Amino acid sequence: MKLNLNRVRATMLLAALLLILGLGINGCAGNSVTPREGGLQGRIVDKSGLPVEDALVTWEYDHTRWSLTDADGKYVLDGIGFGDQTFLVQAFGYHSARFGLAIYSGQTSAAEDFAIEAKSFDYLEIKVAEVSATHAVISWKTTDYTNGLVEYGEKESFGRTVREENGVYATTHSVRLIDLAPEKQYFFRIIANREGRSTETSTSGSFVTQNSLEDRTPPAAPTGVSAALTSVPGQVTVFWAAVADPDLKGYKVYRSELANAPFSQVSNTLIPKGQERFTDYTAVVGKKYHYRVTAIDQAGNEGGYNNVASMLVPGNISTEVRWTRANSPYILAGDLHVTETGKLSIDSGVEVLIAENDSFRLGDVNRVEITVNGAIVASASADFPVVFAAERPNPGKGFWSGIKFDGVDSAVNTLVNVVISDADTGLHIINSSGIFSTIKVKNSNTAVKVENNINLQIDQVMAQRCTTGMELKSNKNLKVSDSTFIHPATGISSQLNDGIRISGCNFLEYTSTGLVSNEAGGTIEFSNNLFVSPLGTGIKLTQRNATIDYSTFDTPYAIQISQGSPVIRKNIFMATRSAFGAGKKGIEHLLGTMPLPVFGPNNMLGFSADVSYIGCTASADSKSDEVLLMKEISGATYDYRLRQPYPGIEDVWGINRETIPYED
Repeated sequence: MKLNLNRVRATMLLAALLLILGLGINGCAGNSVTPREGGLQGRIVDKSGLPVEDALVTWEYDHTRWSLTDADGKYVLDGIGFGDQTFLVQAFGYHSARFGLAIYSGQTSAAEDFAIEAKSFDYLEIKVAEVSATHAVISWKTTDYTNGLVEYGEKESFGRTVREENGVYATTHSVRLIDLAPEKQYFFRIIANREGRSTETSTSGSFVTQNSLEDRTPPAAPTGVSAALTSVPGQVTVFWAAVADPDLKGYKVYRSELANAPFSQVSNTLIPKGQERFTDYTAVVGKKYHYRVTAIDQAGNEGGYNNVASMLVPGNISTEVRWTRANSPYILAGDLHVTETGKLSIDSGVEVLIAENDSFRLGDVNRVEITVNGAIVASASADFPVVFAAERPNPGKGFWSGIKFDGVDSAVNTLVNVVISDADTGLHIINSSGIFSTIKVKNSNTAVKVENNINLQIDQVMAQRCTTGMELKSNKNLKVSDSTFIHPATGISSQLNDGIRISGCNFLEYTSTGLVSNEAGGTIEFSNNLFVSPLGTGIKLTQRNATIDYSTFDTPYAIQISQGSPVIRKNIFMATRSAFGAGKKGIEHLLGTMPLPVFGPNNMLGFSADVSYIGCTASADSKSDEVLLMKEISGATYDYRLRQPYPGIEDVWGINRETIPYED
């Protein structure tokens, strides 16, 4: 005999139900009905209107009142309490559903056909995961990948919807219902579908929102927290996106000087809802602050924070401030001025990134400037230098103004193991004192300017990709040593100094001139320097007599003299790097007055006799010998040290260095 599988399943479900209830009855036959009870009849159909057989219709208040539909989808229930009642419909292969109907005493109410949906997946674990006075979170799972929405409202007709992210199909789901009223009952149901399939509806549910005073759910964290400078130095404005919670009361702003340290509320005043900004008037210039924002609801619940915004406060530093590696990088978005009473200490490894625009538009309105009238102490290790560079990648020269010391009579100033990039003038020292050593300046118009200083010493400066390595003007007894200028137009331009000594320096790949000297007076010495270029002139002397000795030149134009009788001796001249295949001019005296000035002794090689000395002549003990260089052994391009003493061990000409002058 052929069995109806659906009827078998329904019969088994019915048997289990009766066993649990301990009833020895079939259907509702043994139930007594009071005069205040009524009945219900109707038909269960599918979405196309066809009858659904063996659907179980149950009175939700009392599950002993039930009926199975027949082949026409019809059902009859008796013994139902009068009033508005809810009934549950369940059928194999269909989603469970509920409907409501008014029941009248002593009458059998006729219900309209009730359609149920065939199911291709199941809804599981539908629950109200979170509820407050103003919001609720509905979560559920599905047995297949679905996407859908939640209908909800204060009536069972719903009226409002909130949708999951469109096009995202998943098996675990959650939506947040907002703008709810306190102490209200809300009804909800889920409508979802598999991709490319029809929607399927869950059973409905309900929840009651909390009283505002009983609300323990905090509002969401503000997002998009950012900090900006105002037009007034020493002020920071914090912005954030509005929080949507309807019971939001306001916001709190917290601040810390370290991102991983405890935060303190900046002001005891609550920032009201709708005013999503706060200006910090208590910020100290020169310090970096970290800000975070939380939201507070009407019940006093405080939410968490989303992101932290940071800001270095530019302006006038008048106290002691320290920049630490733990707080790096420091983004400087406006002019910084260390006043006479101020002191800025910078730890090893600190990175200072310069913003593209000057927020204050003071001084040079288009570029950020750092000016020191007090003291900066940046004494870093070689492994972790202090770096000043543009915030923007691949900037041009002159992106910012640079660091300027102006009128600082303090030996406290220290720049050691510092890297300065992308400036107009990397380091500018005017009438100041301090320790300036092991400084690298890159990608700047001028690496270093030194003006109107007395007895200042600068050493171990490296200028890379700077148009001018150094500009030295109107100083007294200035010393520049052990510095390297690679790929400049002019290595050093020295003007109107009263006493200057430049020694141990490397002038490499200059396109115009290695060293230009036009001094005011005093002792002028250029010693132990290396000049290497395929195109340019090593030294140009404009006026005053200088001493040029113990230097090595590999350049097509060695020395040009405008006037005077300098001392040029014990140098080695060659032209192996000349782009012209040979030396063009060795030592040239532009006046060439008789008797011709005599220079030497020097070793001149690679220059023909008619261009070795122009407007002048060589001393009798000058030479033109081949010399052996260390670069032929070490392979280093700029290793112009001698392999053996020349001309003798008692007095060695050319540069005298313990290490390779420069390794690229």
